[in-house]
Amino acid sequence: MSRSIPEPRSILIVLHGAIGDVTRALPLATRIKRHWPTVHLAWGVEPISRPLVDRHPAIDEVIVFQRSGGLRAFFAYTRELRSRRFDLVLDLQRHFKSGVTSMLSRARTRIGFHPRNAKEFNWLFNTRWISPVIHFSPKIEYYQRFGDLLGLPELRPLDFGLHASDDEQAKVDATLDEAARDAGIGDWRTCALVALIVGSTWPSRFWSVEHYATVVESLYRSRGIVSVVVGARSERAFTNELRSRVAVPMLDLVEQTNLRELLAVFRRVGLAIGSDSGPMHIAAATGTPVVSLWGSTSAERSAPYGSEDLRLESPIGCSPCFRRECPGLGTLCMRDLPPAAVLGMVEHVLTR
Repeated sequence: MSRSIPEPRSILIVLHGAIGDVTRALPLATRIKRHWPTVHLAWGVEPISRPLVDRHPAIDEVIVFQRSGGLRAFFAYTRELRSRRFDLVLDLQRHFKSGVTSMLSRARTRIGFHPRNAKEFNWLFNTRWISPVIHFSPKIEYYQRFGDLLGLPELRPLDFGLHASDDEQAKVDATLDEAARDAGIGDWRTCALVALIVGSTWPSRFWSVEHYATVVESLYRSRGIVSVVVGARSERAFTNELRSRVAVPMLDLVEQTNLRELLAVFRRVGLAIGSDSGPMHIAAATGTPVVSLWGSTSAERSAPYGSEDLRLESPIGCSPCFRRECPGLGTLCMRDLPPAAVLGMVEHVLTR
């Protein structure tokens, strides 16, 4: 550890929101706790990602920021942080709000992103910075640089510390039983399963329902592989259309699992397929191979850990544009990713 940073008694990690970002930062928590088992490690997070840090073996305390509560909620949150008197804050979010959060904690040592990589003047609020990173470096490695600056021994392979409980696994297995009965396939335990992660927070990241239908049909007819569709309420209409387009069994788990129960789903499948999303990173964190689809966002920065060689990227010149919605090409980047290429990657996984 750097001599200028005393060994802390308590550490706060600030990473509030995106499910995929929080998932990819979890190995840092494991790395910290592995080296300093007696340190009190807290995490400041928004409700959407809280299930990932609740009951995590490396995290002692979860402090929730209710973003929907506006400024009053924000200052109540920072007062709570200040009352904890943290020795060290790790600002993993690199935006203005996380920088202000870090500063208002009044921790003497506050580590954030280098000015070259921080956004919205975030770097002004922290006392130390990690070394600069190349713009399209894997984000999971961004977070590991905080451990490097602290002098923590490297931990490879990365340990996400995410495991479904026995109760969560039993609930998911029962849900799969019901879905299998609805699909008319009998016992799903005798089938090879692949998860389809059909949703994303950005419309520009969606792969077409026609392409997914081709994959579902081809996997079943060529290899007897049954597709398991996962997603939230926002994916219900998409999944209903997908079901109407296929004439083979498909297990529909949309709206039937929470984030932690997804861990149990991915434990039961041999492979996952999907575009850039939080559940994609959760699948990777369980060790499940992920065939990932890329158009508006960067595979170099965000490819799922352990499946970097299973990514399918758009060749279109405007990709990645990092736009939530396509400005005029009708998400051509995603529409032009052919099902045949996805099926080829699935075959690669099955035969390697």
